[in-house]
Amino acid sequence: MLSAENFIENTVNKYSDTVYRVALNITRSREDSFDICQEVFVRLIKNKDKIKDEKHLKAWLIRVAVNCSRTLVKNRNRLASLDSARELTYIQETKDLTLWQAVSSLPEKYGTVIYLHYYEDMKIEDISKSLKISPSAVKQRLKRGREKLKTILEREENYDV
Repeated sequence: MLSAENFIENTVNKYSDTVYRVALNITRSREDSFDICQEVFVRLIKNKDKIKDEKHLKAWLIRVAVNCSRTLVKNRNRLASLDSARELTYIQETKDLTLWQAVSSLPEKYGTVIYLHYYEDMKIEDISKSLKISPSAVKQRLKRGREKLKTILEREENYDV
């Protein structure tokens, strides 16, 4: 059994990229996404006893990241532009920067489900629970998100759809 300190440290090491990317997808701001990461892990420290298992942990972290990100965007009533590649240096391990930029340019409701499904390999049911929407809504957002993504990528001359 891990100590509370080791549990938090292991969780931060394992899920900080996921939390950051979920926040980035919603806030469109690198700085805000770092702030969201800190907030999510502070909340985890306060709520660690409520976590049931690994699957619940990941879903909880994503749900808190989504909620914190939406609250920040709503309260500040702005979205920072993600128009420069230098803001994406943190995501260098992403295989295709053009694809990541296209996903990031999608409206939040589509970009979030696309990211969770394809980048985090989450199942539709898990996304549904994390975002508190029906599985059919997740499927519909995936479908519409892929259509929008295809349109964006077709505009890119060098991208082969």
